[in-house]
Amino acid sequence: SWSSDTYNPCPGVMEGVPSSRGYTGGFACDLMIKDLGLASSAASLGKTPLPLGAAAQQLYSLMSAQGNGHLDFSGVYTLLQQKPKK
Repeated sequence: SWSSDTYNPCPGVMEGVPSSRGYTGGFACDLMIKDLGLASSAASLGKTPLPLGAAAQQLYSLMSAQGNGHLDFSGVYTLLQQKPKK
């Protein structure tokens, strides 16, 4: 798949991708949130549900709220790797 063989989100797997540069230099998380919002609005006009789009928007919003909105969207990988706080 594209995410694993071209734009791998796991640090140390590929050279030249944002994950190998601390998630810098890619498509910013905040831009992904904007685009997901536009897609959600368009889907709403067409009465088309986007449940996974809404879930993705929530994840990217959480990433941004943690101060990482400027990082590449693939940085959500690190968010998903976090252990729950007890």
